[in-house]
Amino acid sequence: MVIRILGLIVGLLFLILMPIMVYSGQQSVIEGLSSMVIGMLFIIYGVKGNKGLLKILPKNVNIKLW
Repeated sequence: MVIRILGLIVGLLFLILMPIMVYSGQQSVIEGLSSMVIGMLFIIYGVKGNKGLLKILPKNVNIKLW
């Protein structure tokens, strides 16, 4: 449960800070967009857990999370 809360916090930080960094010129637009996608994955894991994250991953991925 603690890891899911931390995942949610990290995801929110990614979504809040990346547009600011792109606007200020510290990152390129491509880096900012890819970081926002990673932030969305963190938020999905924080809210829905493993089952929500496995819906996004490709079906042929053989992975066991926790």
